[in-house]
Amino acid sequence: MSLVGQKTAVVSLGMSCQTTVQLDDHAELIARAVGDATLKPSSMLFDNIVCHPSSAVTMLRTDTFLPASKDELKLLRGALWMEHNVYFRHECTLRKSHPIEYLTGRVNLSRGYRDLAGKFAHLAGKFRKLSQLERLIFVMSNTQNDLTYYHEEAGIEPVVSSEAIEQLCDATDQYFGRRCEYVFVTYDSRLIGMPDRAGLNVIKLVPDSSEWAGDHAQWRTMFERCLSPAAPAMALTSG
Repeated sequence: MSLVGQKTAVVSLGMSCQTTVQLDDHAELIARAVGDATLKPSSMLFDNIVCHPSSAVTMLRTDTFLPASKDELKLLRGALWMEHNVYFRHECTLRKSHPIEYLTGRVNLSRGYRDLAGKFAHLAGKFRKLSQLERLIFVMSNTQNDLTYYHEEAGIEPVVSSEAIEQLCDATDQYFGRRCEYVFVTYDSRLIGMPDRAGLNVIKLVPDSSEWAGDHAQWRTMFERCLSPAAPAMALTSG
């Protein structure tokens, strides 16, 4: 989950589940750090999908967050949106709540797409409403260790460039029409170059041994270091 309050939101911007797990597990610390006691867990668009920052840029620029039909999906362990190379890892999966599919070992793609489309249309609506809040902080990470498996399975590259991160920040600013705040958590081995952009904190963690959740101690230190009470927001100007 991401965190949304009456005035502030601290929201995952990808590129995997580790970001949102750490936000959820440190919710009380984050609320104190940003000075908004109303922050509560809330599901958001990028919480549980796997996508490269360049894919997130495309979605933001086109304001398109879900496939138009089941024909745009490829079934893997979850569902890969082929056009944008976005992996809905937790959608279109075998579940005991769909017993025929579970017993036959085959997901009904039409049913899976309907569920996916309904869920992500709802999340897209919630994401757009973030514009009503005074302060938006977006957290990104590529430190989930099993991203190497998603590279093998779905072709999603775990290594990102400084340009890709900067472009994602720019696209998000443009989407919401003002300067937002950003934290990017990475490993030295998974970042090419070093982003240099106002409003962006880049934190390099030491690789840990977790399968996917990450090192809570390092994330805790990162949140304490990077988050602070609100500063005045700046609207974007053209020209």
